[in-house]
Amino acid sequence: MCIKDRPIENIDDRIADLNVIARIGYWEFDVDLESYRLDKVSYDILQLPYGAALEDQETETYCQNKDEWAVVSNLIATTAKRKKPFHHEVELELPDGNHIWLLLIGKISYDTNRNIKVSGMMQDITDRKEFETELTQKNELLNFTENKAALGHWKWDLKTDLVSCSKNIARIIGVAYGTVVTIEELINGVHPEDLELVRNHLEKAVKTKSFDPLFHRFLLDDGSERTIEVLGKPVLDDSGKLVSFICSSQDITTRKQFENELIKKNQLFIVAQQRAKFGYWQWDPKTDSVNCSENMSRLLRIEENTTFPIKDLIKDVHPNDIDYVRSCLNKVVKTKTFNGFSHRIVLNDEIRYVKVYGKVNTDLNDEILNILGVSQDVTEQKKSENELLSKNQLLGFAEQISKIGNWQWNMTTNIIKWSTNLYRIFEIEENSEVHFDTYFGHVHPDDKEMVTTKINSLAENKNFESVIHRIVLNNGTIKVVELLATVNLDDSDNIIEMLGTLQDVSEQRSEEIKFRGLLESAPNATLIVGEGDSIQMINKQAELLFGYTPEELIGKNFEILVPSRFEEMRIPQKKKFFENPVVQEMDLGEDFFMKHKSGKEIPVKVTLGLLEIDKGLLISMAVRDITTEKLAERKILKAKEDLEVLTRELTAQNLQLADFTQITSHNLRAPVSNLNSLLDIYKMMDDEEERKELFEKFETVIAHLTLTLNTLINALSTKSNTSVECHAVSFSETFKKTEEILTAEIIRTKAIIKSDFSKVDSIQYHKIYLESIFQNLIGNALKYKSPERIPQIEVSSEIHNGKVLLKFKDNGLGIDLERHGDKIFGLNKVFHNHPEAKGIGLFMTKTQVEAMGGKISVSSKVDEGSTFIISFK
Repeated sequence: MCIKDRPIENIDDRIADLNVIARIGYWEFDVDLESYRLDKVSYDILQLPYGAALEDQETETYCQNKDEWAVVSNLIATTAKRKKPFHHEVELELPDGNHIWLLLIGKISYDTNRNIKVSGMMQDITDRKEFETELTQKNELLNFTENKAALGHWKWDLKTDLVSCSKNIARIIGVAYGTVVTIEELINGVHPEDLELVRNHLEKAVKTKSFDPLFHRFLLDDGSERTIEVLGKPVLDDSGKLVSFICSSQDITTRKQFENELIKKNQLFIVAQQRAKFGYWQWDPKTDSVNCSENMSRLLRIEENTTFPIKDLIKDVHPNDIDYVRSCLNKVVKTKTFNGFSHRIVLNDEIRYVKVYGKVNTDLNDEILNILGVSQDVTEQKKSENELLSKNQLLGFAEQISKIGNWQWNMTTNIIKWSTNLYRIFEIEENSEVHFDTYFGHVHPDDKEMVTTKINSLAENKNFESVIHRIVLNNGTIKVVELLATVNLDDSDNIIEMLGTLQDVSEQRSEEIKFRGLLESAPNATLIVGEGDSIQMINKQAELLFGYTPEELIGKNFEILVPSRFEEMRIPQKKKFFENPVVQEMDLGEDFFMKHKSGKEIPVKVTLGLLEIDKGLLISMAVRDITTEKLAERKILKAKEDLEVLTRELTAQNLQLADFTQITSHNLRAPVSNLNSLLDIYKMMDDEEERKELFEKFETVIAHLTLTLNTLINALSTKSNTSVECHAVSFSETFKKTEEILTAEIIRTKAIIKSDFSKVDSIQYHKIYLESIFQNLIGNALKYKSPERIPQIEVSSEIHNGKVLLKFKDNGLGIDLERHGDKIFGLNKVFHNHPEAKGIGLFMTKTQVEAMGGKISVSSKVDEGSTFIISFK
């Protein structure tokens, strides 16, 4: 049946026009006939010929996507059966191969004959679907981009003061996507130190209706700190009122770190330019414009960040180099290749050397975009190169003078290089090709095994000891050479290079043989010591003295032969020797010993001498065994000690005799003087009774004088005994005896003498010494009385800190201690004009006190008196 013969009736023309525009068509399905009726729009949508029959079984012919059409057929059948409407979107493939999306809406209905029909509408929603798909893709891309770029967006509605967030922002602040939050909830994770900054920024944005870029820190839940950049845009309504902000927040921590790192590296690069004395520049030959780095600007004395012509770049080039530099730059432009070149510049009247490197940058058409150059001040390097060249020349000359040659052996390429002088030593033509056999073939047959062992040891142990051996030249001449070598290793500890020196030591060897002969002829043990106290050579006498073989000592430190107690003492001796390196005997201030191999110490005398050789300084040590001399010396010292003991005994006896002489002289003077005074008084008396009474005093003084003489005689009889005998002596009895001896002087001066020995009256002491002390100190108090007053003398004793003190106090003339304090107890020292002053009493008193282990001190003031204090042992 033809569909166009049965058109749909009662469709409003205006609605039909709108349906065409909206691409909305109508359809009807007769369930019994299993056929479709479509309007014109539906035919157009499905790209079917208008009016074409469309039976249900024929639908597959028009719909390429059979699966999708089956879904539609199933929906229609279900609707007819269950009498429920449907709403479905389906994608169909048209006959031309294009795909469209249809919105199908259907419901069950009945015609006048109660036939079941399913009718509805269809709409071409392809454009909408494509928009939705594009929007979905863009949204997914946005989400992906936000995740990748650590970016999120949010909208702040100022009317509700609520914020809606993207997925990324919602995830960061910990809320479900789609949840609106307050602005305070949004900024809750802002770093506490930045929170006020953020709030002020938002307030300013609302006030100014603008949003400046904002940077702040944000703390994540794990405690890590991120740097956030916020960009925003205000949204205004038609009246210009601010209604919201649309903002994006991006985590720029990595970028910030990169920027900081970039700034740091740029600073380091600037410092590197300054330290390495280089600067870079960029030249555009088309515009003849040059710009350069800060350091280059300073070197050129040009304002930074300015553009200038090429002529200003080369304005300081040395006049003799300017043409060369121009030609080099022209060649760079012409060949588009930058070959480095060097030139001189003149700065502040000083010539500097500059090395220029560069690169030519071109476009796809091989046209020059710009030329990048680096200019470096290599003046110091140039000086070093010139100095190195000069040193190499000197080295060659030195090698020739010292007969040394050097060599290098590349173990990877097996290439061997010899210096010029090494060719001379072997008398081979210079620059001839050399191999290991070139050298080894000249080694003396008897020395080949020794040399091979040394070289093998170097290969195995990476360590080489010098070896002295002979070589035989092509003309038969024999030379003695010393070979030194070392190695360079790779990261795997494999030898990649062997290098060293070879010296012709024929003359030195000859001299060494002569020196060895002289050394062996020396009568004493002789050691030759080098740097670091290393023993270089010994003679036969040294072997016999110390018990070592040469192999056991050579190369060892000299300390092996010296007891450890002398180590510190030898340091100043060694310094002294090098300050005055003449032949001299080692003097440590005491006897010096050296050690035999067995550990036995040997007394020795060591004579030092300095030897100058090509390699430095050596010390010659002639060691003489003085064991026999020491035995003889000990015998002499023993005899000397015996004589000294005898001498001391005789001296002690002589000193005792002299002491008793002084005591006798001084102690007898007072009684004799008293007798003379009593005699004068006796002559002046007329009364017989008074003379009788005075005569009794004569008897007392004479009795004391007799006792003193007897005591001295007894002491002299024991003068062979050097010890001083002590007995219990009473202070009060000694005081009383002194008063009786000095009776005449006490009467004459009307002196008042008091004593107090209540605290201590007895002491173990030498009786004559104590009597002498009392007589000297009381006699001096009477002798040096003040003419202005009657003499008052106080003698007392006490115990202080466990020691007995004896005090003699007077009110006499006193002594000026500031003038005479240091010589008050000196021999023959007097401090007053008195006819009987001898300067012996105080000296003898101090001597007697100290001889018994005591001390005497004095305090005195002029015209007030003196106090003497004796502290007994």
